[in-house]
This record gives sequence, structure tokens and C-alpha cells, in this order.
Amino acid sequence: MPDDKKGLHPKKHQSIKSEGPDFVYDPEGEKSSEAKDDLALELDPMMKDNQILDNKFEKRAKRRKRIKRFGIFMLISLFVAAGIGLYYFASKAGKISTNPFNFSSKLKGEDEGRVNILLLGVGDPGHAGETLADTNMVLSIDTRNNKAAFVSIPRDTRVYIPGKGYAKMNYAHAAGEADTPPNGIEVAKQTVEEALGIPIQYYVRANFSGLKQAVDAVGGIDIDVKEPLIDPEYPCETNENRSCGFRLAAGQTHMDGSLALKYARCRKGTCGDDFGRGLRQQEVLNAIKDKALSLGTLSDPKKLNSLIEAAANNVKTNMSISEMQRAYEISKKIPKSSIYNVVFSLKENGFLKSDPSSSDLLPSAGNFEEIKKFVKNIFALAPIWVEDPSVILENGTTTIGAAGKLENKVVNSGLPINIIAVQNAKTKDYTTSKIIDYTGGKMPNTVKYFEDLLGVKAEPAAEGQKPLQGQDITVIIGTDYASKLVENGTSSE
Repeated sequence: MPDDKKGLHPKKHQSIKSEGPDFVYDPEGEKSSEAKDDLALELDPMMKDNQILDNKFEKRAKRRKRIKRFGIFMLISLFVAAGIGLYYFASKAGKISTNPFNFSSKLKGEDEGRVNILLLGVGDPGHAGETLADTNMVLSIDTRNNKAAFVSIPRDTRVYIPGKGYAKMNYAHAAGEADTPPNGIEVAKQTVEEALGIPIQYYVRANFSGLKQAVDAVGGIDIDVKEPLIDPEYPCETNENRSCGFRLAAGQTHMDGSLALKYARCRKGTCGDDFGRGLRQQEVLNAIKDKALSLGTLSDPKKLNSLIEAAANNVKTNMSISEMQRAYEISKKIPKSSIYNVVFSLKENGFLKSDPSSSDLLPSAGNFEEIKKFVKNIFALAPIWVEDPSVILENGTTTIGAAGKLENKVVNSGLPINIIAVQNAKTKDYTTSKIIDYTGGKMPNTVKYFEDLLGVKAEPAAEGQKPLQGQDITVIIGTDYASKLVENGTSSE
């Protein structure tokens, strides 16, 4: 936008009076004057020449005045700079947020102990299917216990879209964008609330370019790629209608924005369809968060400016500036071990199944009630769910049905533990219950659950001892716990 220069120049032929400065500093003259005063005092130390003293006081007053003027000038300069910075950020925040200046000290839902933020990923403007949201994820924050969970709904999950009917999850945002005026975010929000049974207080919608630029803005991210990824159908960067393919070797990898986007988007070949893609998207978001909140980024004006620019051009949210700040303060307190990544899938306890007559994914229970129950209690259930444990329950006593009663207790608790067998132990003489861990300590949350339940400490499998039925953990009931099962029946306490 061109500068408005009206009134900056004097009119033609206008007479401008030239005036000299109020004060001209002459360091040599001042030194000479001070020397004369000092000489007079040296010749007559008792001399109280008022004129000399007045001259000294006058010179000091002038110096103080100059210093004061300089200080005021610096203070004004700082305020102007701060004002320019605030205006710059405010102008960008106005593009990012629909309500940038809602000065709230707390987040919505914080008093209830849980804040839910919908994260939507859509295509870049001008691309085919740009309004389809292939990323539908909820970041749920336990503000009382400093925990967080990412919950991804695969894009092909059949959901009820309020006012539109049943369709795939990725269509919810597109359906709302087709309204007049466009209403994609609100329709997607209502759809997720309906499917998961939780209120959504905030949303963040970003396109692919936003993810790419955010990664580049923080100087790239580091990801431990668990296994080689090969997607022969990955689209070309310059033409999404053609396939250029994508390959990435396993191992610790530093990713720029372009590579991080491919890592987060690939879903064919060995990329694991939407289930693997959902987990990688959560992984990338966590890595960006860690890098963005690091001292190296926060203390680097250039990186901060790049992040703000990336967000301003590609992100939309209903969070105000103060709410963003509050979310940042809360997130700093959450340890990595208390962040859980959940993607509904076709696996055991994955809550979904394939529709035999279409490419849709359906709730395995026939409705979303099990999913709602899980999401409602996610901070208690997710620590075990992410470990995906397979457990065998064995009865090591003469008490009939002890292992079956323990199975009922586990099932009724709602814990996502895959019990692959309920059987008798090789002997019936166990006085003390036993927990055998075949994972080498890789499932601490599941192990702790059984330790607390049975009142014994788990022990690692003996060297060379292999799980014969593919179990991660074997629980053998002794008479110490069998007596409790008999006393309490099949209750789930």
C-alpha cells in the first residue's frame, strides 16, 4: 500500500525562518572554563566566589537536561517500537483468530477440568477436494492432572452429519462449506461432538501449506521413523493428479517441511492407510509443538516471525490471543509420558470394522456408544489402550471359575485389554498370584493395573522363555486372590 505523503512538504516559495539550536556543546570551551575555576580555587581555597559556583551548577544542570532529553527520546522510541510490534501481531492475529482480543484468563472447559480442541486438516486453496477434511483430530487436555490425548477419527468413518445425514467423516467440513454462507468448521464441530460425545470448545483449521511452512519456520523437526515407508501412489508436488511415489527409510530423520508433509500424508503401500497416517500426523504435530515451544525458537525473532506468517496465511481458529497464551502455559506442564496418541482402527479394541458393501468404516459395536464411553474416560483408559496388550488369564487354584471371574472384572472395567485365553495353569498349587511380563517392561501401565489388582509385583519372563500363545503378559491366579474373587463374586470393583 503506498504511503500517503500529503502535507509532508512545505508549499512552494513558502518562507521558512531558520533558527539556531537552543544549545551548542563545545567540549574544549567547557574544559577551559573548568580549568580556570579550578585554578582560582587552588590559589585561594577559602574563596567563595558565588559566580564560579553558579557557573558550575548551571553547567551540571544543562548536562542533566541533555541526559533527560535523551532518556525521554529512548523511552518514546521503545513505546513506538512496541506499538509497531503489537500492531503487526494484532494484524496477523486478526487473520488467524475470529476473536483475537477476548481477554480471558482461563480456557473454556478449564474449570470443569477438560478442554477439547478440534484440529482439522484441509487441502490447499485451488486444489481438488480442497474443502474435504482428511484430518479430523481432537486434542483433549486434562487441565487438573496435566495430561493430554490426541484422538483421530479416520476420514472414512461413517458418521452422522447434523442436518446432512450419514456420510464419511471427511465430508462433514465440505458439506458445511457448501452452505451459504460457508459453515464448514461448525458442521465438522457438531459432527465430532455427536460421534465422540464430548463438547468441543475450540477449533484450529489448517491447510497443507500451513504444516509445511510451520516445520520450515522452526528449522525442521526430528522424527524416529519406525519402519520403511513406501507409497507408490503418493501424488506429485506440482500435479496432484499424477503419482510420483514416496519412499522413506527407517531411522532417526531430520525433516524439512516438504518431507514432513509427505510423512504425514502418505497412506498407501506400507504407510498403513488412514490408521498409520493418523498416528504420523499426531507425531508431526507433537514434534512441531516441542520445537516451537523450545528456547531456540522463542528467543529467535526470525523464527517467531516465520511462524506467525505461516499461521496467518494458512490457519484459522476461534482461540483469542490470551487463550493461546493460556494453552501454552498449560502445555508446558504436560510431560511427554502423559501425552497419549489414539487412532480408531480395525485392530482388536480399535472400535471400528469394515463395511462389507462399501469403503466406509463402521463402529464395531453397531453404534458410537463404546467409543463415547472410551473418550469420556480417555485419561484412565488411554495409557493401557496405547500399549494394546494381549493377556492370558490362568487359574492356578482349585477354585472353579476363578480365571473367568477375573475376566469379567477386566471386561466390566471397560479397560481395552485383549484377553486372548482364559485357562487353567499347569498346576493348581499357586498360593501367591503371579504376573509374568514378556515385553521387557514395554507395557508398564498394563502391568501396573494387574499389580494393583492382585497385590503382587510382576516378574520378567525367564531368559529364553517365550510366550507360547503370543501373549504379552500372563496372569496366574493364586489362592491369595481367588479368595477375594469368591468373596466379591463377579463385580468389577
